[in-house]
Amino acid sequence: MPTLSVRFQAQIPSGLVLAKEGPKVPVELRIPKELEGLLQQENKPIPAPLTGLGLIDTGASATMIDQDAVSLLCVSPVGMVNLITPAGPSQSPLYPVRLAIVVPGNPPLIAASLASAAAGPLKAQGLLCLIGRDILQRAILVYNGTDGSVSIAF
Repeated sequence: MPTLSVRFQAQIPSGLVLAKEGPKVPVELRIPKELEGLLQQENKPIPAPLTGLGLIDTGASATMIDQDAVSLLCVSPVGMVNLITPAGPSQSPLYPVRLAIVVPGNPPLIAASLASAAAGPLKAQGLLCLIGRDILQRAILVYNGTDGSVSIAF
């Protein structure tokens, strides 16, 4: 079972960094395979994958992607969803995307096609996505606060 382990290090104890920053892992966002195939058939350029950080969010029922990032992929929304957030209820467009948790120098840990991921303002937090329970339901997740480390396996 492929595993990614991340230990958070800084000038302060690792556990405090993890508590302050949260469990972030490297991710890659792509257009759906179907759209990629269609663009290839039409000899049109395929948007480059986007890379950044994803925050493992066990409080999120579904994965959310950054609204500015999804616009760079040129993917059209497929619907709307009602969200309940700490700031109150809101609506969000839904986009089809592929999300991978990446391990540098190795194949992706997981590559999930999401038929409809909500989009929201995550860029200000330095995030490309929130990794919700729709993806985490396939994982073994170990959050070791005392060590300042996170391990995720699929």
